[in-house]
Amino acid sequence: MAAHKLNQKAKPTVARKTKAEAQKTLNELLDAAAWLFQTKGVNHTTLNHIASHAGVTRGALYWHFANKDAVIMALWERDAAVPHSQIIQMLSNVSGNADEFKQLIKSELGAALNNAALMQALRMILLGVERLENDSELQSFLAERHQQMRDGFKKAFIALQAAGKVPLNSRPEALATSFWAYLKGLMQLHLEPYNQDVDLLKDGDELLNIWLDAVISD
Repeated sequence: MAAHKLNQKAKPTVARKTKAEAQKTLNELLDAAAWLFQTKGVNHTTLNHIASHAGVTRGALYWHFANKDAVIMALWERDAAVPHSQIIQMLSNVSGNADEFKQLIKSELGAALNNAALMQALRMILLGVERLENDSELQSFLAERHQQMRDGFKKAFIALQAAGKVPLNSRPEALATSFWAYLKGLMQLHLEPYNQDVDLLKDGDELLNIWLDAVISD
């Protein structure tokens, strides 16, 4: 009886250990994928490459991921989901104060540029995913997150327009699309390895001001 009770007590410890080991393997796979995506490119990296670089078996990799799209989505969830949700929430709470909005954009861009894991996730999404199949799960996943950003900017511009800070003849949807396209373009140029013209760490505020000051009045 005592031995039986001892075995019963040991099971949760084994389960916790197994879960911890699975999480460790998952992170090793994601770290390997992030490095390979950056050095070889997303389209030139295979699941076998990821398993080999992580030092795990193909079976262990396939236990976590059915395909490369699942790896990309898991990297986003680990490294970008939290800051992405935070900026969406901040945009939803914009009060209509022009200076506060401008400072929010600049401070969040600065925080992103100094977050290595987030920048790697953005590099992968903005530059690495060269071709996507129509109606793929990854395509829908990325499109949803892009739409969330546009919707967040739309809410901010609705508040700014109500406060008289942006032209009344400009639709908030158009303003959101325009600014999101401008910001995403700056990020892409900053991340391109051969780029010599855009350094957002040095010139980010100046480049943002070109759009912000032209559209938003104080």
